[in-house]
Amino acid sequence: MPCLEITMPNQVPDNKSSLAVRLTEAFASTTGFETEIFGIHFVEYNRQETASGGRLWDGEKGRPFIHFKLYCPRLRRTVKKELVGALTAAFAEGIGRSDWKPVIHICEHPYDNVGVNGELLSDSYAECADSRYYYDLPKD
Repeated sequence: MPCLEITMPNQVPDNKSSLAVRLTEAFASTTGFETEIFGIHFVEYNRQETASGGRLWDGEKGRPFIHFKLYCPRLRRTVKKELVGALTAAFAEGIGRSDWKPVIHICEHPYDNVGVNGELLSDSYAECADSRYYYDLPKD
């Protein structure tokens, strides 16, 4: 099950709701996964709890620390390029700050490395068990 963990400054619920919709749509439209299986976890912080370039972020000047960790099955390079652009644009639109850009780490995994409902994903869903997509990834 693909999921996204977002570390960012504290936000009002409306911003998080907007982000949830926009980021889910960006992920689903780019990758082809269903929206229902995509999860998002917001990790928020207060000003002066992160630093960039050796300076604490004061909440006003400079760019805050914004980090995305995306956990998903292996994706083709062309899909990753499109996805990184789509997630960055969705974040800027959802947060209303075009100058805030996330660093995005894509953590790919085979279906054998994910547990759902107490079982490996490859044992739980026939389409995952029969899929060789992770292992037979053609070059772009």
